[in-house]
Amino acid sequence: MEKVISIVGAGGKTTLVHKLAREYHRRGKGVLVTTTTHMYVEADTDLSCDFFALRDKIIKDGYCMAGQKISEQSKPKMCGLPYDLLDKLIKDMPQALDYVIIEADGAKHHSLKYPAADEPVIYPLTTDVIIVLGTWEKGKLCKDVVFRYELMQNELGMAEDVVVDDSVIDMLRQVYVKKLRDSGFEGRISTYYR
Repeated sequence: MEKVISIVGAGGKTTLVHKLAREYHRRGKGVLVTTTTHMYVEADTDLSCDFFALRDKIIKDGYCMAGQKISEQSKPKMCGLPYDLLDKLIKDMPQALDYVIIEADGAKHHSLKYPAADEPVIYPLTTDVIIVLGTWEKGKLCKDVVFRYELMQNELGMAEDVVVDDSVIDMLRQVYVKKLRDSGFEGRISTYYR
């Protein structure tokens, strides 16, 4: 196992998850994609939660997106694999599974997010966290583009008319870093501005 990467924040997490997975797979690495929150089920996603089926798919294809189906909408959603199953895949497949990439936060399609007390949801064996921050809505009011803006306003005492700029984006990055460190995460933290 090279890395377990958890992707948090807003504004392009799923896109980055798949971009990293494609790049590692292109390099001949074994990749598993899952979530600790919710993701849309994509074509060829394994929802069996069966160790042997997941193992065989990773060995055969070098790639697997997996989770547990939780909804039957037109675009069904999934939650992540049970931690004991994910632990077993990581520990029992050292030759075939190089990267686990986890979408570990939700933002309901917002470009920026202020995390709640129980967010992000970091899998215990995570080695690296990437904070995704969307920058394309600079100049707009925070209340219109930041997911959980009311919480941010209450906790930080922000005015109603605060506009997204570099200082707001950096403040959100710092909030994530502090939360991760306060939760005991000791791994590498990096930021991806989109």
